[in-house]
Amino acid sequence: MLLQVAMLTLITVGSVDVYYGQANVTVVINYDLNEVQKLGVILFGANEIKDEVLGLLNGTYDFKIEKIDYKQAVLKFNTTDCGDYVFFPGVKLNHKVDMRLIFPNNVTITVNGSDEIPQVYIFD
Repeated sequence: MLLQVAMLTLITVGSVDVYYGQANVTVVINYDLNEVQKLGVILFGANEIKDEVLGLLNGTYDFKIEKIDYKQAVLKFNTTDCGDYVFFPGVKLNHKVDMRLIFPNNVTITVNGSDEIPQVYIFD
């Protein structure tokens, strides 16, 4: 019981990496857990922190959880195929985080303190 109560403390999101692609957008949420939270994830699984991790998202989105572990969560969001390009509508976040936006051909943009994963149009 004490371990579960201790795990209810907030996680600290360190950064978000966003990989834009033709078929989907992969969002990697990097966070820090305290030692009790890490032990809880190892013993009981990541369901104990899943709601806190997903609480970063502000709104209802269609995505697939690829992985949640003691250091990061990987989410995949679908893009919309519009013929000559694909569209990603973006994601609102509940608080500001530092993020890296990685586009096709490894073009990378660093954004400090944003509360939104930007929408993009990706052309072939």
